[in-house]
Amino acid sequence: MCQVTLFFAILKVSPYAEGMQLFHLVFAALFMNSVSLAAQTKPEPVRGFADLHNHMFTEYAFGGGWLHGSVEGEIQKALASCETHFDPLSLLGDHARVSIPLVSRFIGKTAGSSGDTGTHNARHEGYPNFGGWPRWDTIAHQQMWEGHLRSAHDHGLNLMLVSLVNFEPLCELIPEKNKKYQDCSDTAAVERQLDAVEAFEKNHDWFVVVKTPEEARDAIKKGKLAIILSIETSHLFGDGDWRPEFDHVYKRRVRTLQIAHQLDNRFAGVALHNAAFRFFAWWNDFKKNGKWWQILTPSRFGFQYDEQPATGTKLNRKGLTSEGTAILTEMMKKGMPIDLAHLSEQTVRDIQAITEKNQNYPVYVSHGHLREAMDDGKFSVWEKSSPGWILDYIKKSGGLFGLRTGPEKTKAFEGSTTPNDCFGSSKSFAQTYQFGRARGLSIAFGSDLNGFIQQTRPRFGNAEETCGAETDAALRKIQQERQTGPLHKRFDQSGYGEISQLPDLMTELQNFGVKTDALESSAEAYLKMWERATEASSQINAAPI
Repeated sequence: MCQVTLFFAILKVSPYAEGMQLFHLVFAALFMNSVSLAAQTKPEPVRGFADLHNHMFTEYAFGGGWLHGSVEGEIQKALASCETHFDPLSLLGDHARVSIPLVSRFIGKTAGSSGDTGTHNARHEGYPNFGGWPRWDTIAHQQMWEGHLRSAHDHGLNLMLVSLVNFEPLCELIPEKNKKYQDCSDTAAVERQLDAVEAFEKNHDWFVVVKTPEEARDAIKKGKLAIILSIETSHLFGDGDWRPEFDHVYKRRVRTLQIAHQLDNRFAGVALHNAAFRFFAWWNDFKKNGKWWQILTPSRFGFQYDEQPATGTKLNRKGLTSEGTAILTEMMKKGMPIDLAHLSEQTVRDIQAITEKNQNYPVYVSHGHLREAMDDGKFSVWEKSSPGWILDYIKKSGGLFGLRTGPEKTKAFEGSTTPNDCFGSSKSFAQTYQFGRARGLSIAFGSDLNGFIQQTRPRFGNAEETCGAETDAALRKIQQERQTGPLHKRFDQSGYGEISQLPDLMTELQNFGVKTDALESSAEAYLKMWERATEASSQINAAPI
C-alpha cells in the first residue's frame, strides 16, 4: 500500500511521458515484490528423510537401570561389551534386568531370536566386533550412539523426533543395585532426558532442537539435523493439575506428545497389543486400588475390551476423557501435531470428531503397523496396528505415517517389485511400504530404536534369524539372494540394529526396485503437516472449541 501511494505521488510531480515510464518501472517493482511475497508463503522444500520415533536418551529412563551403553562418548566406552555375573538365587545378571526373571525374558523373547534379556548369556559382545549388539533383536543395548547418528545424518537423515520415554511399573521392578536414579516417576525421567538433550545439543553443533517449522527448515538448509521433542509415558504429567507440567515441557521445547501409552490413563484409552502390558495394567491397578480380585477374571485382566466377531480384534472400550479433550485442545491451540500412536480405536474416533470440526486439524502416527498388510497373528489382530479407516483419516487430515521397521511377517502386496519370501526382513518392510503408498499415504520411518522392540531381520545372518525358521537352508539361500545381493555391510548379518543402518534399509528398498520418493521427502512431509497445524491453531484460538 505504501508503494502504491509513493507511485501516485511521483506521477503528480512528473511530466506525462516521464510519468508513464515511471509507471512501468514502479508496476514492475510491485509485481516482483508480490512474486517475492508469494514465494515466502511457500517455502522451498527441504531435502532428506525423517525418523518420527526413537528414544535417543533411554539411558536416563527406567531409573537408568535398563539400557547398557551410552549415546555419547568414545565408541570403545559408549558401546563397550558387557559382562554378566550370574546370580543363581535370583537368576539375574548385572544389567537390563527386572526382579522377576521370567518377565525380563518374556519382554524380549521372540521366535527365532536369542535376544538380550533374561540371564543375558549370549549377547554381551559390543565394541569392537559387535558380535552380540547392536543388532536387530537386542532391546536392552544402546542403538543411538552419537557417531552412528552422525553417519545417518550424513547419509540423508535430516529430521528426527526424539521421544522422552519411561514406564514406571517396569522401573519399579528393576533391582535397586542396577539403578542410577531412584525416582521412577515419569515426570522425573522426562526431566532428566530434557537435561540430557540440552547437554548433547551444546556439544554437537549439527544437532539442533527446533520449536517451529521455520526453525526446522532453517536448520536443515544449514546442514543440521533438526530435532523435534516428544513424550511417550503412561503416567503423563502425574496426578495433579497437568497444566503447569504441560506448560513447563512446552517451554523446554517439547512440540508433540502421546497423551497415553501402554496403560489407560486419565486422558485416554490405549491400544491393546501385548499380554505383558495386561499384566502391568493389573499390577498398576492393584498398587493403586488393591483390586487383586481382578486376576480372577482374566478376560478383564487390567482392561475392559470387546472382541470383533469377524476378525477377533480386541478393542479397548475406553476412549478420550474430559481431561483428554482438554489437553488435546491445548495442543491444537499451540499448533502441536497430534500423534495417534498407542491410542485405542475409540480414542482415535473421539479425536477425529474434534479435529474434523476444527480446520481438519492434522494427525499422524509416529510409529505403527498397517493392519491390513500384516500376516503375523499379532499386529494383524491386536489394536495397536492401524486399520484402513485410520489411514484414511490421517490422509484426509494431511498427516503422515511413521512405519515401524520391525521383524513382523507381512502379506504379499500384489504388484510389488519385491518378492515376499524373506519374512521379517527388508523384503517384508517393502511389502508394507508399497501397500501404504498404494493407498496414497505419506510415509516416514518410525524406527522406535532404544524402545524395547526388535527391528528388521537380516537377510544373510544365521539360520535362526533369517527368512523364517521354517525355511530349509537351500531355499533360504535362494530367497536371500533373489532380487539383490548383500550390501557387504554389517546390516547383512546383523539386520537393522542401530541408527546408522537406517540408510542401509533405504538402499535395500531401492535395490529391490521400490520407489522410495515418499521416504526420501518425508522430512518435508512432516514440516508441511506441522505448518498446517500452526495455521489451524490461529483459527482455533480465535474461535475456541
